[in-house]
Amino acid sequence: MRTADNGFMRFFLALLLVLSISPLALADEEPSPPLWEWGLGLGYIRYADYPSSDEYSDLMLPFPTFQYRGEYLRADDREGGRAYLFKSDAWSLEFSGGGRLPLDSSKNLAREGMENLPLVLDGGPQLVWSSGGTWEFQLAPFLSAAAYGTYIRQNGMRFKAQVIYRWESYARGPFSSPIYISGTTALEMNAASQEYMQTYFEVDPMFATASRAAYNARAGFLNNNLSYYQRFSSGRFSLYIGASVSDYTWSANRSSPLHRSDLNVGYGVGMIYQFGESARPSVAPEDTQGVINRYRQQRHERLIPID
Repeated sequence: MRTADNGFMRFFLALLLVLSISPLALADEEPSPPLWEWGLGLGYIRYADYPSSDEYSDLMLPFPTFQYRGEYLRADDREGGRAYLFKSDAWSLEFSGGGRLPLDSSKNLAREGMENLPLVLDGGPQLVWSSGGTWEFQLAPFLSAAAYGTYIRQNGMRFKAQVIYRWESYARGPFSSPIYISGTTALEMNAASQEYMQTYFEVDPMFATASRAAYNARAGFLNNNLSYYQRFSSGRFSLYIGASVSDYTWSANRSSPLHRSDLNVGYGVGMIYQFGESARPSVAPEDTQGVINRYRQQRHERLIPID
């Protein structure tokens, strides 16, 4: 683990800028994707060890991919993962989530001698307002769970408010090959319960040292996060780049000895090759509906039979 490499970060952000503003020859529209597809990918990410850490981890690994774009459930590289509970023209109630990777505390100076950090997964309903697929506002209370080896415990709650802007274009590449380009910029604010905050900021007296005082974590504001993501696809091949900046200046636990930095910067790059897909096309985003909508429709049809 090392601190952020400023030279590489400047190069990476410059690459994002060049790719995002390159002139493009727009075509009429992007072809409809398949209902499902699978492939293999290779990715690299650099991320802070934990919220407000001043040390970073690097992760590079191959991974399988599966994308599905159905009527109620969608999990792909455009919209992320979401299950529709209820949906109208502008509003929807969805099930979604997020999480953070575990950490071996012996590899982080600030947490040396403390318990390892668990794999944390958050999930729950989120209320979404969407404007034609370009602007989106999300508000969610997520339940959190922490996986400590062979057991899982409840880990409090995380509260998220997020504004998202999406764009897409269709272009011709240097060899007249079609290239589909999509991007997302998101501004997110997070707060959390005391139990959630204890995972990252609590210092039990038994782990206190001369340079790490005991500390009782408290509920409140966690961070602001600005993220950028862009995808380039041609045929069966896709390239992904992204970066995020998290600000902990207003964190409720800024006094914790484990709060080591007001700013965390993460970035990553990945590529996927698609090996197989369905012959059936995906359900268009405007044709998706929630399971509650479908239940109400079926109930109405049973009460009022249609000849």
